Amino acid sequence: MTDHFVILTLLILAHVVGDFYLQTSRSIKSKSSQGAKTSILANLRHAASHTLLALIVLLFTSSFEFTLIWASLVIGGTHFVIDLIKSHLPKCKGSLLCFSIDQLLHFIVILSVWAYLFGYFTFINIDTLRHATTFEFVSVALAYLLILKPTSILIQFVLRPWRLSSNADNNNQEADEPLDKAGSLIGVLERFIILTLILMNQFTAIGFVIAAKSILRFKDESKHEYVLLGTVTSLAIVLLIGLITQLLLTY
Repeated sequence: MTDHFVILTLLILAHVVGDFYLQTSRSIKSKSSQGAKTSILANLRHAASHTLLALIVLLFTSSFEFTLIWASLVIGGTHFVIDLIKSHLPKCKGSLLCFSIDQLLHFIVILSVWAYLFGYFTFINIDTLRHATTFEFVSVALAYLLILKPTSILIQFVLRPWRLSSNADNNNQEADEPLDKAGSLIGVLERFIILTLILMNQFTAIGFVIAAKSILRFKDESKHEYVLLGTVTSLAIVLLIGLITQLLLTY
């Protein structure tokens, strides 16, 4: 029998193939159609492809059991329900949050089915969680949480005086809001990558991440200073948190 974790990887691979390579833009449009029949049929076809892919993986990697058929039907059936609900939520159209939640739910289902099939639920209990909650785990988790929302809020406070001055001069706050939101997201991704590199002792690679900011160009020259201030503040915070975390891990 194939290693259990290889089977989990293959199930996730099957999901990626079914969701991103076998699904056309036409089928996506049909799934969110206002016509109930068209929408249900499109979602059924899509869910059927996931059921078939999951069944192929399970039959290929395990000895035949009727449980595998039921497991595949659970993966396909829940995929149908999740996608049908998402397709008819107006605010979900083009939403990154909905897309992320959708994929997370699919992954949880696949992980749960896999854990049930191979008996991993029996290992999940309070004692297991207590042993897994080590000082190293808590330190790393805290570091990642600190460099996300708390750091973003701190950077906003640092940039606020400059921001207010800029708005008073240019009077185009609404026009700059999309840029600020995009910049905030870039900053979060940048800090996540830098912290990961610090914890991996790949300090040289951090220079390439910072260098990527040099390609930014603005018609308003004052924005260069705004972006530079935000970048330096963000970098200083993540370096401080990363180095402290690394020190704690080696203590």
